[in-house]
Amino acid sequence: MNRFIDYFRRRLPLSAQAEAFLRKHGRVHVYDRLAHFITPEVRMPYWCAVLDGLAFGYTLGANGQRRIHWFAAEMQGFAGVRHLYTPEQAGHYVQFAEVTTILRIRASRMREGKEHFTEVSELLHMMNQRHMERQDKLVQVLQHQSAYNRYVSFLTSFPELATRTIPEQQMDFINIARPTYYRVLKQYWKERNG
Repeated sequence: MNRFIDYFRRRLPLSAQAEAFLRKHGRVHVYDRLAHFITPEVRMPYWCAVLDGLAFGYTLGANGQRRIHWFAAEMQGFAGVRHLYTPEQAGHYVQFAEVTTILRIRASRMREGKEHFTEVSELLHMMNQRHMERQDKLVQVLQHQSAYNRYVSFLTSFPELATRTIPEQQMDFINIARPTYYRVLKQYWKERNG
């Protein structure tokens, strides 16, 4: 919790009342690597901030193909309710790529905090803006027609994710089939080591 409060204070002035509100309603939870936060059967009406670790949201297509829509690293938020980050409620999952510590606040309480404390509203707006910037970068990556250019663009645009994610997660994030991914990887290392 202190880590989140310190992060908040470095960006915005935080009143004692807003801090007390966050401390009263926030709970810190630790999740194992690959544990799910939500699945279509589980309702988790919380707003969350990653304190340490990595979370991601995905959907499953009719053919069972996973499509990762976003990642949330340290001091990035996500929610267990339908929101702008969620393409469709049905079939939506949130999972942890690493052992992850999150700050969890009931969504209804976070809405209350947003209404009563300007700084909470501003922080949520700032975090949403950062998410939208990451999504814009992802759109740029996905616009490359060739899988090779998509992969190179991913490495350039998301260097931290490239080192923190496994190949299957990368494939599902940048929409490259498994055999193509390994062909692209081989080409990338061959060109790089020339």
